[in-house]
Amino acid sequence: MTGNRPVDAALISDLVDRFYGHVRLDPVLGPIFDAEIGDGWDAHLDKLKSFWRSVMLQDGSYSGRPMPVHMKLKGITPGHFQLWLGLFHQTLGEIGASNEAEAALMDRARRIAKSFQLNIFYNPARS
Repeated sequence: MTGNRPVDAALISDLVDRFYGHVRLDPVLGPIFDAEIGDGWDAHLDKLKSFWRSVMLQDGSYSGRPMPVHMKLKGITPGHFQLWLGLFHQTLGEIGASNEAEAALMDRARRIAKSFQLNIFYNPARS
């Protein structure tokens, strides 16, 4: 389903809430996230909303460093990123993102996933 919602703070908030709801229920991704976040989901969702607003709306509300946090995750594989991207795309359809919003958010999500994978899995000694 294609919607007409542009990228704005309300769409980002809906996206993060619904997407991470899916992630938490996912039998593969859920345990990985829950092991790291535990009871801190409310604060984590607020941080994620700030991150996505900063990335997409350049509102400057995020000041963290996500890479070091993701580097310490245990048991993740490149396949987890594909599952994450699939759920992200699914959620964009569910919340009625416009074609332009979906394209922009998916492009950014793919670039973020690629960057994380390069930092987590690339080993120059194997090259």
